[in-house]
Amino acid sequence: MNRPLACLAVLAAVGCGCRERMAFTDPIPVDDTFARNLATGDTLARYEEAAAYSEAHRGWALMILEGDEVVFETGQNGHGLDEPHHLFSGTKSFTCALFVAAEADGLLTADERVRDTIPELPDAADALTTDHLLHLTSGMRQPLALTLDAGLVDQRIEDKYAYAIEQSWKTAPGEVFDYGPSHFNVFGELVTRKLDGDPLAYLEERVLDPIGLKTAGWARDPAGNPQLSQGAWTTVNEWAKYGVLARDDGEFLGQRVLPEGGLHSCFVGSDANPAYGRTWWLNEDVDDDVELVSESRLEEDGRIIWNEGPADLVAAAGHDDQRLYVIPSEDLVIVRLGDGGRGFEDAELLSRILGER
Repeated sequence: MNRPLACLAVLAAVGCGCRERMAFTDPIPVDDTFARNLATGDTLARYEEAAAYSEAHRGWALMILEGDEVVFETGQNGHGLDEPHHLFSGTKSFTCALFVAAEADGLLTADERVRDTIPELPDAADALTTDHLLHLTSGMRQPLALTLDAGLVDQRIEDKYAYAIEQSWKTAPGEVFDYGPSHFNVFGELVTRKLDGDPLAYLEERVLDPIGLKTAGWARDPAGNPQLSQGAWTTVNEWAKYGVLARDDGEFLGQRVLPEGGLHSCFVGSDANPAYGRTWWLNEDVDDDVELVSESRLEEDGRIIWNEGPADLVAAAGHDDQRLYVIPSEDLVIVRLGDGGRGFEDAELLSRILGER
């Protein structure tokens, strides 16, 4: 398959020179939400091999949950389990939970016209729906400036939601998958207007607080808009909580947080890209002409996350190899934080963890 380079790869250069990045580094102590029942024997050996692979590729931390129990956890390369890391685009997957909560509360629907709420969108966006935004098939431009400016101390785009709304359209909604931040900024404005309030505050109230998920911070633009595409900082233990909620379709440790069927609807692709659901990567094959992103370290042929892996494997993926893997059929959640080690491959990590299951 064709795997063109993604503009998000340029993020690596942003923090290297004259522009300072936001950082939210206050430790988040590991809590007792999940019981510890650490693996032994051959299973432990597999997990240790996977951890060695992660560490050799500049890993920060690795955590594995089976059911509601942590069976393996380790900090790496001098980093502790309580150290938050920037999730970069791993943040995107929270947006589907935000949508599911808003839909359950009667604020919006997947098939409603976005222009009914944001009338200043251009005529080309007349057929745009919420679902197009969540599947990244809106058809609107994804300017590199939004990516390069996000999360910086001296941001130059004052209001990123307004900036996205002003973008022109390249294709009709639903026709083409195009990975980028504009979809999320327009969705953020949609939710802001529906709520007459802050999307992140709503996400925290409806989803994050009920499962006890803490972040060290969340990047906002100078206008105060939370960056839904890449703003969150948290730890492996905290991100795992969201993984359990997603794996168990809106239920968390026996308590229903979101409606049944809601989060698992995030795991359904579009006609334009069957391997990307509503803000989650899916382990599906795609046509050669679908432009994906190199930061996902996708397989060259077959299912894109891990060709030999389970069909229901899904992932939230961020720059520098931040990963949240969810495998409902195996009752697994795997969280890996890293610092961009050259040569990291999802399939290499996952094959070591799952082995001959």
